[in-house]
Amino acid sequence: MLICPQCHSENPNRNNFCQKCGTSLTHQSCPDCDTSVLLSEATCPNCGAVTGKVLYLLLHQKRADGDESIKYPELYEDCVDIGQRYRLLKRDDLEKEQGDWQVIGDQRTEGQYFLGRVVDCQPLQPSILKILLSQHNEFLARLPELQRSDDDPTWQTLALPELAFPYFKLRDLNPTIPDVYDAWCEENNEYVLLVDRQSWPHLIELLEQEAIPPLQLIFWLNQMVTLWQSLADLHCLQSLLTPTNIYIDEDQNLAIQQLFPDVDPIPSLSQLGQQWQTWLITTQEHPPESLIAVLEEVGQGKITAIAEFKTRLEELGQQLNAPATLADEVFPVFETEMLEDDGPPSTPQSTLPDANLADGAEIDDASTAVLQMQLISLSDSGYTDRGKQRPHNEDYFGLTTFVETQRNNQGKSVQAKGIYVVCDGMGGHSAGEVASQMAVNTLQAFFNEHWQAQFPSANVIAEGILLANEVIYDTNQKNASSGSGRMGTTLVMALVQNTKVAIAHVGDSRIYRVTRKGGLEQLTVDHEVGQQAIQNGLDPKIAYSRPDAYQLTQALGPHDSQYVQPDIRFLEIEEDTLLLLCSDGISDNDLLEANWESKLLPLLSSSQDIDRGLRKLMEFSNEYNGHDNLTGVLIRLKVRPQIPIDVW
Repeated sequence: MLICPQCHSENPNRNNFCQKCGTSLTHQSCPDCDTSVLLSEATCPNCGAVTGKVLYLLLHQKRADGDESIKYPELYEDCVDIGQRYRLLKRDDLEKEQGDWQVIGDQRTEGQYFLGRVVDCQPLQPSILKILLSQHNEFLARLPELQRSDDDPTWQTLALPELAFPYFKLRDLNPTIPDVYDAWCEENNEYVLLVDRQSWPHLIELLEQEAIPPLQLIFWLNQMVTLWQSLADLHCLQSLLTPTNIYIDEDQNLAIQQLFPDVDPIPSLSQLGQQWQTWLITTQEHPPESLIAVLEEVGQGKITAIAEFKTRLEELGQQLNAPATLADEVFPVFETEMLEDDGPPSTPQSTLPDANLADGAEIDDASTAVLQMQLISLSDSGYTDRGKQRPHNEDYFGLTTFVETQRNNQGKSVQAKGIYVVCDGMGGHSAGEVASQMAVNTLQAFFNEHWQAQFPSANVIAEGILLANEVIYDTNQKNASSGSGRMGTTLVMALVQNTKVAIAHVGDSRIYRVTRKGGLEQLTVDHEVGQQAIQNGLDPKIAYSRPDAYQLTQALGPHDSQYVQPDIRFLEIEEDTLLLLCSDGISDNDLLEANWESKLLPLLSSSQDIDRGLRKLMEFSNEYNGHDNLTGVLIRLKVRPQIPIDVW
């Protein structure tokens, strides 16, 4: 099948154009000169701009007994694999290439390692690896517990190369550690394809080009120290000691291109300290003396434990009056949430546990610091579908977003405000459609008027919700004499202003949160008889054995406002976060609880298109459930510690 690059629908392999939107499935326009270029080509024939799907190829050539020579890999008709999907880029294909193959390691006992770059000649088709893994979700769930690739029979069944094993083990660290795009074995060769990061700047390049604020330096170093423990367990520490392997991504986070296997002698933490000390002294005109002093202690072997190193970095941040904690941004942590009656929370105080203890060390008390994050990107998407069984769609959603991007020497920051509403109407015929649309339109108009600079308080939010209820209720009252059924709707809503979020709901539509640390969390409690019984102390099994267990206890419209008590909650976003607002057509039958790791977690990465991701979730929900209307609104918030400009 071919996945349309525009609407992401599936098409037969024989199609030249998408059967849904008409987009070409064979050519694309060059971003620089608009020339039509084959999707299988790496560069535009007119201007030379890179247009193809370029991938980073790792190849492990196992050495035959008694053979110590370097034999460059042979290609099958100019392609890397027998299926002729990936074409090796020649020296002239990309100006930055230094050669067709580059030797990156030569281990006398295990063989030779090469790297090259290839173009995917079939970029609209899922890779064979992706197809295989989609059929073995239980295998992916076991990966964190595996110690070696041969510990699991599925690995052998899939014939995956051992070279890929550490990438699979660290897949939760994406995008810091790249995902495996494809992988296979062929005779004595192991092939692993990764997404190419050539367009990102190297860390050393940024250090050489400009003066970096001390807090940003400490932030990057803290990320590297956190990675050190994870890579030590897999014997890949050399990955952090190779300057050309260390990049900075679009969110100003540390990222590496590949994992280098360690050889004797195993790298030590002191080498990391020495490397950073050299970098800062040679690239920064005025490197922070306090940081250099800590690096000297590490380089001289006076600090040997990861926990102590990280604690010293925390202390440096506090000495610089840093409003940002040096949290583990590789696995961003610390989400503070508050319930308030009068407004959003003030800047939260968070305890910073340090679980990354090197050399078996243990510490009892973790440091504490004030955690203040800044928003660096906000993305959103919304879709609705009638479903497979309903004659019409009674769901309605609305989203309004205002985003202002600012850039300076410290990178990119964003000022954003968003109003997100999902309603699931009820009442039969067209009444549910009317109620849900009335609620969304009323709330959007209300907050456009009542939300200027200051973030709305709980009282203001409740006022808007009760106004929506009154509009629907008054319409019901006016239509009562004509015999029309009483229409109503559920409601879930999120208001976003930078890193502040307010959520509110009435009924059984839900809001979920996904973070790397917390996983999937349901932030709302359904307003229904079963949940009410549980809150009154009844056992859940007994509560949901009642015939009326799923009957709503609250909705907008059927009753006047004295019967409507919306739940309102305030959150402070302190790590990269996905928020999903959805009707029960998506949340029924524990669909999200069973599939969030494959359907939602990858969308935390900036490299993933959340519009496409939400479409795929909707399609999956329609197959999995399909008995009801389906509506989802997805919000992705990317954050990082706030770096003050006047640190110097």
